[in-house]
Amino acid sequence: MSTTPTRPEMPQAGTPAPSFGTPRWIPILFVVLFLLSGYLVYAGIHSQHGLEAQLSQSNSQIAQLNTSLEKANGQIGDLKAELDLTSQKLGLTQTQLEQARRNAAAMRREQLVASRKLQAQIGQVQQQTQQSVGQLSSELGGTKTDLNATKQSLASTRSDLEKTVGDMGVMSGLVAHNQKQLDQLIRMGKRDYYKFDLYRSKHPYRVGPVVVQVTHVDPKHWRYNMYVTVNDKRIEKKNKTLYEPVQFYTEDALAPLEIVVYQIRKNEIIGYLSAPKQQGSQAAVSSPATKSR
Repeated sequence: MSTTPTRPEMPQAGTPAPSFGTPRWIPILFVVLFLLSGYLVYAGIHSQHGLEAQLSQSNSQIAQLNTSLEKANGQIGDLKAELDLTSQKLGLTQTQLEQARRNAAAMRREQLVASRKLQAQIGQVQQQTQQSVGQLSSELGGTKTDLNATKQSLASTRSDLEKTVGDMGVMSGLVAHNQKQLDQLIRMGKRDYYKFDLYRSKHPYRVGPVVVQVTHVDPKHWRYNMYVTVNDKRIEKKNKTLYEPVQFYTEDALAPLEIVVYQIRKNEIIGYLSAPKQQGSQAAVSSPATKSR
């Protein structure tokens, strides 16, 4: 039986031929492995440098700690030496402490003695003070009695003051007959008073708000003459007698001003000028007497 060789069948058109080449994912895998290896190498080198830096820093810190330790050991040695010296001095310090205690006890005893002396002195001072207070109370009682007597004297002086009619026919206020009564008028403060002591002269002299010139004095008959200048007006007052209120007006005065002479000597008259009280005026108690020759 004969065998007829068979020819291989040709592939039909449109059927893909099978491929037996290298798969595509293998090169990609090699690339990934290469990159990963490079990263691992870089990371290892970077870690090595970091470890070396940390090691260097640790070595520096260890050196600093060794230096500090050596310094601390030196200080400990110094402290130990000072402790030894203090221990040596402790016995002496205890002796001094005992001496200080004895001194304090002596000071307390001295203070107690001084306190007792001070208390005794205080008792003496209190006794003297009580005696002084009793004496002062007696003196105050005497002063009170004198004050009452002074009040009675003032009341009597005031009762001695008189009212009279002046040379212009106007009822005068209270008229003082001496220095004591004038002082009483000044204390009453109802008018302003200006004391004067004037001599007969060719020259006028100011007394309070007016100008006065004494032209004649007759001590035998208790009379005198004068010129009074007020508001540029010269007024003559003649044959005026002792205690007579010599009256005249100023332009702005509602009541008359008065001159009263209560003492007449040779060529000299002594008395006062009385003026109505004005706002802010000064009393004669602070005004010096006017004296002329």
